[in-house]
Amino acid sequence: MKIKVIARLILIITLFFSASNIVLASMPATGSITATQSCEAYVSKNKLTNPDHTKLVVNKKYSIFEANKASNPDWFRIRIDNANPPERWVARYCGTVDVQTGGGGGDGGGGGGASNACRTPGLEDSYVLALSWQPAFCETHRGKPECRIDDRKSYQARNFTLHGLWPNKASCGANYGYCGEVQDKPAEFCDYPMLSLFTETRSNLGQVMPSAAAGSCLQRHEWFKHGACQTRWSIDEYYEVAIDLTRQFNESGIAYFISRNTGNTVTEAAFIKKVDCAHGDGAHKRIELKCQGGNLVDVYVSLPNTVNEGAGLGELMQQGQGEFKSNCGGQFKVDPIGFLQ
Repeated sequence: MKIKVIARLILIITLFFSASNIVLASMPATGSITATQSCEAYVSKNKLTNPDHTKLVVNKKYSIFEANKASNPDWFRIRIDNANPPERWVARYCGTVDVQTGGGGGDGGGGGGASNACRTPGLEDSYVLALSWQPAFCETHRGKPECRIDDRKSYQARNFTLHGLWPNKASCGANYGYCGEVQDKPAEFCDYPMLSLFTETRSNLGQVMPSAAAGSCLQRHEWFKHGACQTRWSIDEYYEVAIDLTRQFNESGIAYFISRNTGNTVTEAAFIKKVDCAHGDGAHKRIELKCQGGNLVDVYVSLPNTVNEGAGLGELMQQGQGEFKSNCGGQFKVDPIGFLQ
């Protein structure tokens, strides 16, 4: 009997002195988070369950009552009155945080320190409109469903298509991305969460981004990798701006010029002349051309850090930074729709 009592005492003492090393699953917190993007609010942050699809409202302040850890918490529990249940977990990067955890000092971080600034939304210092000549893209992506379309009258046979609208941060290079609820690229684009888009936006996007209509889900990748890094627009607004800029580029006469040269070789000098004619002297300086196998595949258009809805593409290009770049060697071929043999 004495041995059992002593053993229990030893166990209690051991647990008592080890308590300081226990990492709590969560702890009380006081403060607020002001939403900078429309993140999902989860019942379970581990399982990412959101049965009623509740999301934060941008610019709204929510009271915090719990954090997932004492030091540098990355999840906070808040109350949303119209949600069921109202207690929800939201990620730190979803807003500007002013919080105290336990008895510690305040933490005014807005999505992390300098070490994760390349995943913090709202820090962009420029944008890039990324466009593709779909027939050339499809030469090296023949398995994609959108690449099975060979109709010469289709939009992608005669126009540049939308790859994406990318907010960039110069100090991050190509690594400014995944600022939202998805932090890593999944195995397939369709493994990203579905996007809830208005019918009109979805229809317009399906025209300028063939992947969105064909079901290979490029639109999901572009939102979660790039779109979530800006805080200005909702998902629909983000794509409406990108669609408008794509159409402005095409309708300026550049798409007609390229499509009229389908199957031919175009000099960079001729392309530069067309860009400047369409969007103003020196506009070509905001262009980067990407070729593969001699074919023009991508056109990247540099834009300033503020892109107002309805703004003219030519005006934005004049405000952008950078110099003309190309890996095409002075000329490129314009690939026709359908696969080359």
